[in-house]
Amino acid sequence: MKITIKWITMAILLILALILPLFANEFIISVFVQAYFWAFLALSWDVIGGYGGQFSLGHAAFVGIGAYTSTILLESYGISPWMGMWAAGILAGIAGAFIGITSLRLRGPFFALATIAFAELVRLLLLYFKNVTRGPLGMLITQTGPQNMIFEQQSYYYYLMLASMITGVIFLKWFENSKFGIGLVALREDEEAAESVGINVYKTKIIGATISAFLTGIGGTIYAQWLHYVRPDVLVKLDYSTQIAAIDIVGGASSPYGGVIGSLILVPLSLYLNSIFGGMIAGLSLILYGVVLLLVVVLLPSGIYEFLRRRISDIMAKKMEKGGGKTA
Repeated sequence: MKITIKWITMAILLILALILPLFANEFIISVFVQAYFWAFLALSWDVIGGYGGQFSLGHAAFVGIGAYTSTILLESYGISPWMGMWAAGILAGIAGAFIGITSLRLRGPFFALATIAFAELVRLLLLYFKNVTRGPLGMLITQTGPQNMIFEQQSYYYYLMLASMITGVIFLKWFENSKFGIGLVALREDEEAAESVGINVYKTKIIGATISAFLTGIGGTIYAQWLHYVRPDVLVKLDYSTQIAAIDIVGGASSPYGGVIGSLILVPLSLYLNSIFGGMIAGLSLILYGVVLLLVVVLLPSGIYEFLRRRISDIMAKKMEKGGGKTA
């Protein structure tokens, strides 16, 4: 019965998502484009941050690597982002493997600090190699047309971001039930116990970091095509890294749905607060956003998805008990 209700609910939500552009204006569609994009990034982060238990605060670096790789391939070599995003993902994955090899032996806050330092290094390199990246000026995407992932209407980006998010959910659903995913969760819970049953802890972490970075790099390509330009200070910044992690944690880490729930709540909230309070007092919108995050983390430490799942399970259990009592 629970499975039936779950599938019916998901089907209804999917139908609503598919028909939303038919009734919403450009601004609402733009909000959902951003929400779906951040959901995909949060799902990508969840591979290493949620299932792997490695708190990364440097994922903006992979967004930047992905965005710049596909943009350079498009502008300098005429390679479509539909192809370039795979190269972007591979290069970001290599960077993820690098940070994994050099830093995943660290534990606690030291790994998080190492990822922050790596993201800052990537930002500085993008600024330094001006001949390739055009430094602080960034790169404007001049190629147009659907073949270059450039669309005239927001609705096309809406469906592209929606498809990316759904793909991320499907991947995580498969991932958490895979042998590798189970092993990654096992080492998150207890590294010594995982190692005792034959799991190579260090190698598993590196592969997890590589997969997470690969997916994030692909997301960076899509985001660059939506923005129509790339710039180091826009893409590679600590704000982006913390927002990716915050969305997944608030929504519910280690779940295929947590990143989606967190993004659909926090991203519109952030945009709304910024539009209302952004021009009043400097930083007020960020303060209010931080307060909301703090309240959610304190009141719902397991995330919104886990809270909703438990509540629905309790309601269903009570209904089953009442039904059984009446039958008796």
